Amino acid sequence: MKIKPDDQWRWYFDPEHSRVMLDLANGMVFRSRFPAKMLIDFAVTMKEMSFSVDDAALYYAFEEHSRHINIAPALRAELALNGVVAFRFMKPQMPKSWYFSSFSLMAKPEHGEIVQARVQDSGVEALFMVVEVGNNASLCLLAQEKLELNDKVMDFCTPIKVMNDRLMPYIEPIQKTIYDYAI
Repeated sequence: MKIKPDDQWRWYFDPEHSRVMLDLANGMVFRSRFPAKMLIDFAVTMKEMSFSVDDAALYYAFEEHSRHINIAPALRAELALNGVVAFRFMKPQMPKSWYFSSFSLMAKPEHGEIVQARVQDSGVEALFMVVEVGNNASLCLLAQEKLELNDKVMDFCTPIKVMNDRLMPYIEPIQKTIYDYAI
């Protein structure tokens, strides 16, 4: 499913679900992953607001970067829309970098970039999408189904702020064809 932003889309806060929602104007409604306690006051009190040109630009940037990982198109759209919600409406987060090993490879990630972080206890490498870039730390959304940390489990699109020296650029695996194995 490929969605395309247009000027009919409308943001609003749904108190019943305690989430920011996006009316896609075609009978579909997107519900963000973030509860009210994670959102700025403006998000929780807004009645209705247009999906702006800036929102569309963010959506397209996030969606384009997410094409570098192997996820279903519906999940790619969900990741991109949650990225827009996190960028626009999420309260500032404190870094939780102690979960991840330091690399010192990445000075500053790109907005929307898919990055990896290595879990300190297990050595597992997790995929994230950078939503908001900071000088020292960046807000990221988990870009895989689950991630088990020593004291919690993160689900798809769970936000976490991570120091930039704990993030590595994601390098797509090379797809080998039958011709690559020819002698």
